[in-house]
Amino acid sequence: MNEMTSLLGKLNFTKTEAEVYITLLKYPNLTGYQVAKKMSMSRSSVYSALDNLYNRGAVSLLQGETSVYVAQDPEMLIDSMKKDFNQSADLLKIELSKIGTTDTEKRYLNIEGFENIIVKTKELLMMAEQEVYINTDFDLQIFSKELKELGQKGVRIIAFSFSALDVDGLPVEMYSHGIEAKECGFDTRMMLVVDYKKTLIASSEDCDKFVGTFTDNRLLASIVAEHIHHDIYLQKLKLKYGKDLFDESIMMNTLMEQGDCNG
Repeated sequence: MNEMTSLLGKLNFTKTEAEVYITLLKYPNLTGYQVAKKMSMSRSSVYSALDNLYNRGAVSLLQGETSVYVAQDPEMLIDSMKKDFNQSADLLKIELSKIGTTDTEKRYLNIEGFENIIVKTKELLMMAEQEVYINTDFDLQIFSKELKELGQKGVRIIAFSFSALDVDGLPVEMYSHGIEAKECGFDTRMMLVVDYKKTLIASSEDCDKFVGTFTDNRLLASIVAEHIHHDIYLQKLKLKYGKDLFDESIMMNTLMEQGDCNG
């Protein structure tokens, strides 16, 4: 009985309730007095346990000249408890989710370190289902496994870079200015948009320490996507008209234009 009592305890039966239920399984159709006598327990404790068991449907009360109790069939009882638990769990999941992030409070995750940026980039790539936009000077061969799997899934991958990147064997639509030398001497930027929903922005701080931010904020994803598209539009216009349409005459002398290590 000890093992069964312990298992019933995990289903929120008190020790007395568990023992009363097991007793009624062994000896059906007992009065409360008879149950207490079988268990050598006070009638007040037994009647309290019987009331609780009756309220939760674990025992039935048969009316006659003398009221007697019958234990609910174990299989039916456990199935009913499972159903109640699952319904409560599903409802609780919905209610608790309302407490978390709302549509207007999207999650932001700050990331530090080159290797952590690589790991997060790979993770996001594997979430893609339709399209991926990339603006980077990272070696795309680092992500060859992920990119090839996306290609097999039919995900469209569009990449832009000022640098000359090796995309041999990768299912990537590559747009590049083909610049060999990197201003900072090494990888400096990763801008990634997945399915126009999620985005990662990362760069080297002062050409040294890598920092980045991930978010599923749709507004920021659209801003980064537009930036990547505009870089590609300018590169395609240069190819179409045979000259760079961007020159100093259209510059505005802003902090952004004066910045270092910007690609």
